[in-house]
Amino acid sequence: LEFRRVLFRSAATSPAAELVAAAMIVAITCLAYASSFGGDFVFDDLEEIARNPDLERLWPQWGAMFGGKNPARPLPYFSFAIDRSLWGVEPFGYHLTNLVIHLLAALSLFDFARLTLRSPRLADRWGRHAVPLAGVSAVLWAVHLLQTQAVTYVYQRIESLHGMFFLAALAAFARAAAAGWSRRWLAACLLATAAAMGSKETAVVLPLVIIDRKSTRLNSSHANISYAVFCLKKK
Repeated sequence: LEFRRVLFRSAATSPAAELVAAAMIVAITCLAYASSFGGDFVFDDLEEIARNPDLERLWPQWGAMFGGKNPARPLPYFSFAIDRSLWGVEPFGYHLTNLVIHLLAALSLFDFARLTLRSPRLADRWGRHAVPLAGVSAVLWAVHLLQTQAVTYVYQRIESLHGMFFLAALAAFARAAAAGWSRRWLAACLLATAAAMGSKETAVVLPLVIIDRKSTRLNSSHANISYAVFCLKKK
């Protein structure tokens, strides 16, 4: 028992622990969705992707981005156009892109959870276990049955891309807070927020989630959001 406790603590504080955890997230998630590559286009995939003439030309991109039945979601449609240029109407490539997006979302969740557990509020209790706890949380989220449709159903990339940018924005904000309101990470947070909104309309709530001090107050001495905006604008 003592050996396991020491091993757990060392794993949580090792510089290589984050890379190992990230690699495990990627490996387990890929294994869970390995069978999805053989899936065909179904339902909306057929009309909105395989038979959509707006996706036949990658440039100019406006037709692909705003020509579908959901013009308020330009980024997913643009990603479909990129896949069309790379893979034609072969589903394998589209499934591969969906999995990559899901992996990036899981890694963003891992980063956000890790930084949250190491924040001043939680560091004393959870800081030394931040990496393994965040890693387990990200794996459970990534392989949960509720995620299946967003990964294996190509057209549901709208959901997964929105989720990826949503989590990336939270992770960037957490990094900005941890780095003394770094302008670089605040800018990344703003870009990810805009991209989430360009993926699905429900991302309009993302700024409220970020501002909510109960979930994002990672540094008690710098919790004021106006201070973060000031740092972003400061020359």
